[in-house]
Amino acid sequence: MDGVEPVLYPLLRRDLMAQGPRYVVQIGDKVIDYNEDFRLFLATRNPSPFIPPDAKSVITEVNFTTTRAGLRGQLLALTIQQEKPELESKKTKLLQQEEEKKIQLAQLEESLLETLATAQGNILENKELIESLNQTKASSALIQQSLTESHRLQMSLDQERDAYLPLAETASKMYFVITDLSKINNMYRFSLASFLRLFHRALQTEQESESTDVRISTLESHLKNMVYEYICRSLFKADQLMFALHFVKGMNPELFQENEWDVFTGLIVGDMVRKTDSQKSLREQFPSWIDQERLIAVALLKSTFPVLYQYLCLNDSDLWLTFSHSSCCEQEIPPPIAKKISLFQQVLVVQALRPDRLQSAMAAFASQALVYIWINSWMDGWLDR
Repeated sequence: MDGVEPVLYPLLRRDLMAQGPRYVVQIGDKVIDYNEDFRLFLATRNPSPFIPPDAKSVITEVNFTTTRAGLRGQLLALTIQQEKPELESKKTKLLQQEEEKKIQLAQLEESLLETLATAQGNILENKELIESLNQTKASSALIQQSLTESHRLQMSLDQERDAYLPLAETASKMYFVITDLSKINNMYRFSLASFLRLFHRALQTEQESESTDVRISTLESHLKNMVYEYICRSLFKADQLMFALHFVKGMNPELFQENEWDVFTGLIVGDMVRKTDSQKSLREQFPSWIDQERLIAVALLKSTFPVLYQYLCLNDSDLWLTFSHSSCCEQEIPPPIAKKISLFQQVLVVQALRPDRLQSAMAAFASQALVYIWINSWMDGWLDR
């Protein structure tokens, strides 16, 4: 557990002792000379280190962990530098001018106070003082006016910059999707620097249209494709399908309805089904063509997604005959049913009824969903033209 060693407390509290012309501090059983320019920096890889209350009062905690908002701003700045460098240049100049004006305003206020403090005699009869005050007031008004105009121009520039905010938001979301892979395997750690290189490479894509919306959609599509291929090359083969599903879930959560992902990953289990159906056997509730071993899973599907269960029409054994005997059942979901349910709901059906084909169903879903992501990103831009 990260923390602050008690032996450092005298140093952090600056419990100094004077010995002639110099200061010393006691660390452990040693007395060490203290230099006024000394600074102590403690670093940890733990994003949430434990700091005791008594230590918090004597240290300053600075968290350098990457956040979504911080990364979004950084990616937006990189995008503007590449796509609209003149906007970034104008914004930088405005910020610099604004800071200079604020410094001038502070200096005028300080000068005014100093003038009043050193004035002699009756202030109202001191013409030089009154003239100086009037000049200071006029200068202050001009600076305030300049600051107001600068703020207005900055807001106008921010509106132009925000046109590229969707790209920065998508890229930020993508980075945190891939950082979650370290929870699966500690080897799957991807640095922010490597992601920024991919992002910069995506920005080099040639511009095919003058429309900003089309340009953003093109960049998003290229970035998703590049990141997905780059990450997949770094994973063990057994984990590539897992990443594909995780990538789809992270980038397009609208493809999943409420509780679907939780049922799929096992966060919602069938224990409650067993308790509620203790009096009436599950065998009597479901068609005979469903295997005995799959009754609990089907009951969970029914209790969690009643509307989906109604769409399936499982009582129609003729409708599901081909599916139940097919060696590629994920491709044999009855067409009338497939039209009513989503792609991921088809995976849930295979998971409940034919888990032997679940991996193939997952691969088919990931393939179709990834194609949907690429095409959807591209089409959004062209439809907005």
